[in-house]
Amino acid sequence: MERMIAQGISSDTSGQVSVDANAGRLLIELAIDLEASQTQPIDVQHVLAAIVLAARDGLVDDQTCMSRDNDALRNSVNRYLPLVLTRYGDQLGAEPD
Repeated sequence: MERMIAQGISSDTSGQVSVDANAGRLLIELAIDLEASQTQPIDVQHVLAAIVLAARDGLVDDQTCMSRDNDALRNSVNRYLPLVLTRYGDQLGAEPD
């Protein structure tokens, strides 16, 4: 059974996250936009991880509009990016050795 994290982003019971094409494009745009406000490079996985963490804390939900103009979404992602970068750095999404 899948759980909707935000519009276009869902997770299954094993914790695997799926992103539809529209949400994927937005993740790319957000990564580009938000990279300027961070000290490290930002990629799609960082933005997605920040959204998942924000959802766990109730700041993002299945009604959250995945839009570049959604200031609440941008603020939530910006809030969690430092944590994601500290915790995972550039290893996020890397295949284990």
